Amino acid sequence: MKGDSKALATVLLTWFIVMFVLTGASRPQSSPTFCDLMRSPGKYNGKDVTIRATYRYGFEWSELYCLDCLDQGKAWLDMSTALEDKSAKSLKKMPKDAGIVNLTVQGVFVSGGTFGHSNAYRYKIEPTKISDVVVLQKGMRSPEEEKKVEKRWACGGTDPK
Repeated sequence: MKGDSKALATVLLTWFIVMFVLTGASRPQSSPTFCDLMRSPGKYNGKDVTIRATYRYGFEWSELYCLDCLDQGKAWLDMSTALEDKSAKSLKKMPKDAGIVNLTVQGVFVSGGTFGHSNAYRYKIEPTKISDVVVLQKGMRSPEEEKKVEKRWACGGTDPK
């Protein structure tokens, strides 16, 4: 009887180990990057994601992007959604009215439609949390000045903040 119990325990333990490895629980899943979302939007559509990206905003634009995948498009940051209370402190760091910042956004990624001002964006993120805001530029500048700032400090730049 004792031998049967040990054999059963060994079989069960082996089964649990195999299932653990097959389900991928032995290695942590990496978070997608902003460029992962742009390159495979169907894979992430409707999913809660956390990404780091550059956010450029002003009178009629509100766009998330990364220089590494700018050819894939930009995403509308839908600020009309409810944010966690801690996000208010992060948002206070952002320049009023217009600017360029790097930030971390957690929220639902949406593709398969058009979004934002004049429906100009193919993707949007409905944020629930915004954190780690770093100001790159306050207000609007000439396109040349903005490109210089982006090239150095934006997502995908030489020295991103």
